[in-house]
Amino acid sequence: MERLLFIRNIRAREQLELFIVSSVSSLLLLRYYLFLTGYPQVGGSLHIAHMLYGGLLMMAALVCMLAFLGRRMQRLCALLGGIGFGIFIDEIGKFITKDNNYFFRPTIGIIYAIFVLLYIAFTFLTRHRRLTSTEYQLNALAQLEEVVLHKMDTQEKATVIALLKQADPHSPVTRHLESLVGEVKALKPGKPSTVKQWTTAGNALYERLWRARSSNAAVRVFFIFVTYFFLSAVTYPIVNNLDNINEFFTGQASYGHSLVIGQLTSTVLAGILAVIGIIRLKDSRVEAFEWFRRSVIVNLLLTEFFVFSRIQFGAMVSFIPTLILLILINYVIDHEHRVRPSA
Repeated sequence: MERLLFIRNIRAREQLELFIVSSVSSLLLLRYYLFLTGYPQVGGSLHIAHMLYGGLLMMAALVCMLAFLGRRMQRLCALLGGIGFGIFIDEIGKFITKDNNYFFRPTIGIIYAIFVLLYIAFTFLTRHRRLTSTEYQLNALAQLEEVVLHKMDTQEKATVIALLKQADPHSPVTRHLESLVGEVKALKPGKPSTVKQWTTAGNALYERLWRARSSNAAVRVFFIFVTYFFLSAVTYPIVNNLDNINEFFTGQASYGHSLVIGQLTSTVLAGILAVIGIIRLKDSRVEAFEWFRRSVIVNLLLTEFFVFSRIQFGAMVSFIPTLILLILINYVIDHEHRVRPSA
């Protein structure tokens, strides 16, 4: 009999990714807001550090996670906790300097290192490994919440069946769950909500775009353009400051030089990942977009931090489109897994 202390969640990657993306987004948007408002002091004669608000949001996420059930609550808590963590970690400069210096220049580099370590840890936790029979059973059982809520559709039912097929077929638990799922009537099509109508329209548009003969070529051109954009953005300051860059290689590097080199390194890495995705596109759409997702995350977590450190709020010009691109790529991957589970 399996005795497991930690039960892996098949939805862990999307939850943890939502946490880290919302953390980075809240941190950069907060700094942008403070810049626009002239770094106001909240609390009158007292100074209420905004890290306290971050801690409050993280506490709220933890309380909600412990008090309520369901996949939707998990996503809400990942979002809420991520926003709170971004606000909390923003003030780390105050707590590593003797003079409580919020504007301590290496702060962004320290924050970036924390996010990179988090991303590496999350990637390790959600790496593709076969689950145990018990984990497949428990994940299938968790999906059945939609039955109780009367919201299970045919795709969600197919997902539960696919999970149970990977569990031990001789286990009475597996057989009972399969029997239960077999008796479940999937949600009958009715008048869809506005959100459902938008989702259906988006899915139809997506499928129509992929049926076009030029779709693969268009995707390749798009990601080539994105890669070229980031490379151009980092190459321009290097070309226009060759004398300063020479100082970097002669051991006279300044903090600004290090940021440019860091930006260049992360951009090249993201470009390599995008090229791998472009090559894989002809064989597997899902694998290609997984590589594109890795490329965009490198730009979001690494490149954007270097850009933000170097040109401050001018980084918002590239940060927002990059975040939107990540959302679109996640939509494509999720859609492919739902519509073509074997893809």
